[in-house]
Amino acid sequence: MSERQDGLTDADFSVGRSRLSRLKHRVVELPSRLRLAGQGAWRGKERGLAVIAGVFLASLVITTVLAYGVGLSQLFFEESLKSEPFDAKIEYARTPVENASGWSNNTSTMVEVCDELMEEFSQFNDCTLVLGRQGIHSAGLFNIDFVVAQPLEMRAIADDENPYWSNVTFDYPEAAEAGPPISDQRAIRFYGPEAFDGELAERYSENIIAGAGEWPSPENMSAKNGIILPSTIASEAQANVGDVLESLTFAYVVDESTILEGTVTEDNCAGEITPENNEMMYCRMWMTVENLTVMGIYEPWPFGNPTLPFNPIFSTWEVLSEEQRAILMDNDHMYLGATIDRGQLPTSSTADAADWLEALGTDVQDGTYTDEEVELYYTDIISGTILFLNIFLGLIQIFDYIIMIPIVFLSVSVLIYGLVLSLEQRRREVSIHRVIGADGQSLQGMVLLELFVMSSVAWLAGYLLAMFAVPIVLSAVGFMEFRTGDFDVNPTLSVGSTIFTAVTTLGLALLFGRSRARQFIELEIEEGVRKTSQAAEPKRWLHWMAFLFGMLAVGDTWLEANGSEDGLVSNFFFEGLINIFGPFALWIGGALLLGRIGARGPQIMQVIFGRTPLLKDVKRGLKGSGSAESVNRLAVIMLLTLSIVTLAAVQGYTGTLVDEKTVDATVGSDLKITVEQPMSETALLALVGEFTSASVSPVATSVPEIGLADDSGGDTLQTYVLFDNNGDVLRWSEQALPGEDVDATLAAYAAGGFSAGEDSAYTLDLAGSGRGGDEKRLDDVLLKPGDEKSETITFVWEKVEFNFTTGGSDEDDPMALFAAYTLLMDSDWSRLNLTGQDLSGRDISRVDLSYGNFSGTSFAQSNLSESILVDTDLSYANFQGANLQNTVLVNIMGGSLEGTDFTDANLEGAFGFFDLSEAILTNATCPDGSAADETSCVSGPSLVPPPLGESLFFTDTTVRVITTPFTTDLYYMGTHEYIPGVNSATASGALIIGENAWRSLVTDDEANNYTSTTWIVDVSGVEDEELEALGSKISADSRVSSVEDWASTHKDVERNGGLIFGTPGLLSLQFVVASVAAVASSFVFLSLVLSQRQKELAVLQAIGASPNQIIRLVLFEILSIVMVSMALGILLGVGLALSFNGFFDVFGFIFQIFGGSTTTIQRTLVYPWAQIILVSLAVFAAVVVALLVTTRRALKADLASVLKGE
Repeated sequence: MSERQDGLTDADFSVGRSRLSRLKHRVVELPSRLRLAGQGAWRGKERGLAVIAGVFLASLVITTVLAYGVGLSQLFFEESLKSEPFDAKIEYARTPVENASGWSNNTSTMVEVCDELMEEFSQFNDCTLVLGRQGIHSAGLFNIDFVVAQPLEMRAIADDENPYWSNVTFDYPEAAEAGPPISDQRAIRFYGPEAFDGELAERYSENIIAGAGEWPSPENMSAKNGIILPSTIASEAQANVGDVLESLTFAYVVDESTILEGTVTEDNCAGEITPENNEMMYCRMWMTVENLTVMGIYEPWPFGNPTLPFNPIFSTWEVLSEEQRAILMDNDHMYLGATIDRGQLPTSSTADAADWLEALGTDVQDGTYTDEEVELYYTDIISGTILFLNIFLGLIQIFDYIIMIPIVFLSVSVLIYGLVLSLEQRRREVSIHRVIGADGQSLQGMVLLELFVMSSVAWLAGYLLAMFAVPIVLSAVGFMEFRTGDFDVNPTLSVGSTIFTAVTTLGLALLFGRSRARQFIELEIEEGVRKTSQAAEPKRWLHWMAFLFGMLAVGDTWLEANGSEDGLVSNFFFEGLINIFGPFALWIGGALLLGRIGARGPQIMQVIFGRTPLLKDVKRGLKGSGSAESVNRLAVIMLLTLSIVTLAAVQGYTGTLVDEKTVDATVGSDLKITVEQPMSETALLALVGEFTSASVSPVATSVPEIGLADDSGGDTLQTYVLFDNNGDVLRWSEQALPGEDVDATLAAYAAGGFSAGEDSAYTLDLAGSGRGGDEKRLDDVLLKPGDEKSETITFVWEKVEFNFTTGGSDEDDPMALFAAYTLLMDSDWSRLNLTGQDLSGRDISRVDLSYGNFSGTSFAQSNLSESILVDTDLSYANFQGANLQNTVLVNIMGGSLEGTDFTDANLEGAFGFFDLSEAILTNATCPDGSAADETSCVSGPSLVPPPLGESLFFTDTTVRVITTPFTTDLYYMGTHEYIPGVNSATASGALIIGENAWRSLVTDDEANNYTSTTWIVDVSGVEDEELEALGSKISADSRVSSVEDWASTHKDVERNGGLIFGTPGLLSLQFVVASVAAVASSFVFLSLVLSQRQKELAVLQAIGASPNQIIRLVLFEILSIVMVSMALGILLGVGLALSFNGFFDVFGFIFQIFGGSTTTIQRTLVYPWAQIILVSLAVFAAVVVALLVTTRRALKADLASVLKGE
């Protein structure tokens, strides 16, 4: 073969190259191909912008959704670490046993263990020996060992110069409510010197209240026998820094057993026996330390990981003797509190942090320490926090990802639409290349390479903007309201997540582009040169099914929002399915169906404006643009974007309002003040006035409570009283009370009406309980006297008082005296729920069993002599052969003896207020000493107080507790849900009455002298930081126990959007992205749509149409489509916002269960028309600009060239 004159060889042609050569050639040519593709993209800027807009939006949204999850995880993790300064609880490997190896009760030895841990593990940066909660010795937060291990519980503090300490209670029920049932008492911890310097000191000192002492140095703590108090305890005792406490007594555990086993008895327990709600019984001994000095007062931490007791009292173990320390360590009340260098802790994800912590714990447990070979068990507090965090975070992310489905779907729709328009622009170019000999593979490569260059730039821009935007989204404190600086997060996506965003956006663009380009290439040349192609007919029946299913959600939510109790569907499961999937079906089906109407905008507008001068000279030139695929899709895009804008704005502003109403329900008004001693309204206002200026006029109200029963002898129901001026103070919402007019409802209370919660309505057999059939159902209406479902009931209030025959007492209030009697008890078993347990044969003498539930419990052969049971449920309990001599039984506000079996029981001397008529008294001894078989115990309780209570009565007292009934007739006006500022947990089982009804029962004199410890105050004109400062000043007063202010409480929920953390940011993101998408798509895509019609406009110009006529024609056609689509989009958005209310209700119910919330505020929709109209005007303006620019450019083009298609 002769050589070529041009010097080329066979290897220079693709046919003659080997596979390796072809690959090498592609790599070498890639830079130049990318450059050419970039130049081609730049030359075709219009089609390039369509691709860039779609890919950019998709990249921005998908990356933001993923990065938001990472940022939320980091934020939650950062916040969770603040709830407990300790990062690890390192305890004995096993429960200490005398003469066993692997442990030591010598403090010096355990301090050495701390030192070795610090030397061996660089991950630790502080460690101290702590005498406190017992060892758990096993992993997991849900095993029995976790709830069995007990803290050191406080019992008493004495200060000769401060009498208030005698009234301080160390009950801490909030701790039991915030975690598993471990202990409901305030705990105390004794720290070693290491806790008062270094990292631990830094962490603890952050919560010391300014001006309330300090977290002391080791020397000061040791020299003064220091103690550090939580502010709640210090406020209750009116304690100050520098106070010297004569003594402090706490209890430690020496033995335990299950209540069922009952092996802890008086015979083997020299201390107190305390049963707990964890179904365990403990033998506790008391220990006392003396001469302690208050060194600081701290602000309590929020409840977090329950491994260590919440917000204890702190002291140093140097106040204990070595013998006392050894006793506590012998009984497993020892652990090493360690802190981790959090700078080494991985923050990329909670999973990485958990793995790192697990490895550290394993390494610690594998070793032995000091010469005594101490073995350790590592309880990782951070990992426990991560477990709770992941559960809650998982639920939040599921909710947030579902919320973001519409905007993700929109971004993908815009992406596909942009690709379609961009590739349609190249349809003719591809066909011409085929005519001049280009092969299909080369053409496809050319198209895809240019598409890849544009998509890559758009993906990178969207990715970077998303990473920048996520911290802003997380900082949202309301819809379109942001406050930065509260936290520092740096959300970074993993390599896998980054690849996912690239594959999702770039991959979708290239996949769709490849498919579309292949279609062009496979067309016949003649068909490719044509401007249009036939599209498959869509499945309209499927669109209709989706739309109608979505309308079910709209109808169901609308009916419930307008007073219907069940809406369209009463079954909770099916209603939940409709509320979850209905909004999305409505959105997609509605957009596709309404898009057809939008595309027929010109025909619709012709009907309206057809005979006007506006269209007189261009009517013949109008064309039904609704048939064009590109215009149809533009109408759908307009519908999708405007519907999301409306949805986000409505639900965003609604969520912000819900947050405010949540605070209103919690605080009640501007301030909720709890004082140490009952105060009158005048005294309370005088107190507030000491901290406000003369221009502020505080107004206060309180909510008294009484017990009412109907005259048929039913249960006594807790009843709240609304003062006549409460409307000036309490911040009511329509949801709280019957009906929709708060003023009308408050007037109805004043006129003799009452409302009931669902449970109390059921108790009184009234409509509104939701139980008992349709006749007992009641919508949210305000009933009037005489209405079919209203009833007039005679209520009875029984005034409890002593009727002394002889003797007397210094205390006139029987309930106060019974409360004083509880202080004489040896053990406190109050408020226990031990239904159905076997407590037979136990010595339960001199035990406070008040306010408990022992329904069905067996006390057979047990000794309950001289114990007290106030409002305790003993229904169907077994007291066969039990000793109840001199027991105090009081059933006034609650409690029951229905079906209680007192067979062979001894009730002689039983004192109080109770009725044995429903009990079984076979062969029992009555309180007066008679035989029940002969007298049926009709004489009632004993007249003689028990001997143990002699100090509470005068000598030779005989007394009977009597009740004097007072009645009032009230009519039923509907059901309520809550009272602002009052614990909503009790509202369902309570009644609400007006002040006049209350006065008719308790008398005007009693009402005029009413005092209370809780007052709700309105201070108009004081807001935000000023209100927070006012609350802080008042709370520092010695007369005040606690203060809740509206501003501070609002900060706790302002990021929730009416539901959960982060919702306002997501809705704000939806609003912004949809608004930008609406404006950008209208501008970019319209340019391409009109470019496709350039030849049509040239034909009109050729047959004599003036430029003004063409501009009016184009403006009318496109604006008709846009305006109709925008109107329909807003209408669809309103329907979406309404249907999403049902979706929020479902998730609200889930989070209510998980979070323990008692009140979920209804989402009464707010329609911010100003913002919606503003976005619509921006879209309209963009459309007009795009139309004018593109049309004028088309008119200036060379007419002959356009008509020839050049």
